[in-house]
Amino acid sequence: MDGNFGDDCSELIVGGAHIVVTTDPVPRPAAFVIGGDPDLYWMGWLLVTINASDLAAAGATPLGFLAALDLEREMPLSELERLLSGIRDACRHEGLLYIGGNVREAKQLAAVGTAIGTTNSMPGLRRVGASDGDQLVIIGSGGRFWADAIAIRQGGQVTRETSPLFRPTSQLAPMKRLREAGLIAAAMDNSDGLLPSLSLLGKANNLAAVLDLGVLNMHRATADAAKSLGIRPAARLWLGWGDWNVVCAVHPKDLARVLEQASVERFEATHCGYFEAARSGVFVRNEEVIVPAPRLESERFASDSWFATGIESYIDALKKCDLPSS
Repeated sequence: MDGNFGDDCSELIVGGAHIVVTTDPVPRPAAFVIGGDPDLYWMGWLLVTINASDLAAAGATPLGFLAALDLEREMPLSELERLLSGIRDACRHEGLLYIGGNVREAKQLAAVGTAIGTTNSMPGLRRVGASDGDQLVIIGSGGRFWADAIAIRQGGQVTRETSPLFRPTSQLAPMKRLREAGLIAAAMDNSDGLLPSLSLLGKANNLAAVLDLGVLNMHRATADAAKSLGIRPAARLWLGWGDWNVVCAVHPKDLARVLEQASVERFEATHCGYFEAARSGVFVRNEEVIVPAPRLESERFASDSWFATGIESYIDALKKCDLPSS
């Protein structure tokens, strides 16, 4: 464990092959907490996604998935079938083989997933590896989760089949290809929100992270959604958890190749900042103004985590946290 403690995945070398493994419990899905839909299909889908996203951060090829399910005695068979359907469909989408797990009786419904992947003969990506001057690139879309979440809270509608609020997906495919091309210096699954993720990635490398809000504000889809929802600046939609993208450090010499590969292979890559040794912590930038990032936590055991204060307080903080306007 010493070599991987604190990373998104643990890694084993078996017969010369690097096997990466991760395990995570599923929280109450945003589909229910925010979207008001109690269908257990979304719980099964999310269980797979949160584990697949860890494999993505390692740049792994997906192999298998196991689920340990705690089921209430009174659970209707139809609800169990929906839960299993969500797991099955998400595994198919992520390229994971659903290979089993465990079922037991419990007082409260809960589920833990374990995902297994491989990086073949090379080590997987880790949080450590970034250097002073490396560029911050986010692989995967940003802002859409909270655009959909706020839209629903305001009485709007979203398409469940494509919305990350209901059916989030990992960045397994593009991260695998970027790792194989040797273009990523360090990476981290963005599961707790962009600012906390940048803080952890910076600390792992003894670097500060500087996030360029101007880039996020000008992102076409984000800007359009923010305008329709009355959110200013638009970059707020990127800051919360829920998009299941991957935060990466890229050496300056490799940046153009990463962006070119994203264009050719049609996945989203957003260059929106950099890492530096001259500071400590996370900073947000808008034009020439650079200030310390506001605290916007979703970590467990923190007094201001939304797990403790509720989802409404988190949405309020997302809308009102101090950000430089220029």
